[in-house]
Amino acid sequence: MQKRSVLLITLISLLLVLSIPTAVVAQTTVDVWHYFAPGTNALRWAVDEWNGSHEDVKINHRYIPFADFKREVTKAITTNTVPDIIFVDNPDHAQYAAMGALADITEYVEEWGQADKYFDGPWNSTMYEGKNYGIPQNSNTIVLFYNKDMVEAAGLEGPPETWADFREYAEKLTSKEDNVRGLSMCLRKAEDGVFQFLPFLQMGGGDIYNLDAPEAAAGLKMLSDMYQNGWVTPESINFDQSSAMGVFASQNSAMTITGPWDLSQLKDVDFNWDVALLPYKEDVGIRASALGGENFAIMKGADNVEEAWEFIRWTQRRDFVEQMYIKGGRLPSRSDVAEESDYWRDDPVQRTFLEQLEYAKARGPHPKWPQISNELQLAMQKALTGQAAPEEALAEAAANIESILE
Repeated sequence: MQKRSVLLITLISLLLVLSIPTAVVAQTTVDVWHYFAPGTNALRWAVDEWNGSHEDVKINHRYIPFADFKREVTKAITTNTVPDIIFVDNPDHAQYAAMGALADITEYVEEWGQADKYFDGPWNSTMYEGKNYGIPQNSNTIVLFYNKDMVEAAGLEGPPETWADFREYAEKLTSKEDNVRGLSMCLRKAEDGVFQFLPFLQMGGGDIYNLDAPEAAAGLKMLSDMYQNGWVTPESINFDQSSAMGVFASQNSAMTITGPWDLSQLKDVDFNWDVALLPYKEDVGIRASALGGENFAIMKGADNVEEAWEFIRWTQRRDFVEQMYIKGGRLPSRSDVAEESDYWRDDPVQRTFLEQLEYAKARGPHPKWPQISNELQLAMQKALTGQAAPEEALAEAAANIESILE
């Protein structure tokens, strides 16, 4: 009888325990849209690190091919189905901000107090009308790659430093009978063509707002002369940047201009190569380079603004973001990482990229940058193919851009 009572009490106790509701942690899902191909792992690594250490907020990332990304974002805006965070190609940031598509995060940024840790170029690309609409996630820029063996064989010494040197090297390093040109370069009618051209516009003393000035034509005139003289790979007017690097890697060009994303093509080459800052115009003395990279942005109307900001802020921790840069094959947007990290400080190639980054300028920033870029693309093609003199092509672009900006 006593045993039955004990058994009954035990069963009742067990039933009571089982009937007590188990505490469930409420979980918020932050949606992040990006265009980093599945083979890249920096963002995926960061998401896995977050999800493995945060129970209450889950990051869900969605890959959208770059060619489709803007269309998908625009559709989400018009249907009020925006994600919480998007990655923005930095020349597009001002356009999204001007559309009213991005959340103003100025108060978050001021409370955070880390703005002075970033290079000016990347940081300025996230600003619109004095307010913060994002945080730089990574940066990149372009430098000159040159074949040291070819340079030495031609009796030249070191990389070209000035535009005069650049022309001389391109001519002397061209051997048409050997199918070798002095330079391969992305000069196609696309955004990456403008990305490559802008530093030469700026180093000549021009900018997008004075294209009809004599100094604005200097860079395009030099590149057009080099192309029409046959010192540049003919296919360059159709090349993307990686294709231009491919010609260099196969030793069919002695020089190329591209960014750190193409370093992997040189992993197994059997010649000596090096990098240098872009040559500058000797009588102007201005250095410039193109600024590429992506920014974080929180969408206006997002369901989880606080959580989205917390994730962005979390990724920007000094040591963590350094690993993101390295894993993604990108350059730091944070100047303190660039200055203190052994990875960039001890590698001469990476050091050159970082030095060049100091002169990099954001494209625009302007909400109508895509239209402005298109006019530059048309001017480049007309000048390079001899349809118009550089001065005429840029003057026409200047008039069209003036109409765009009205």
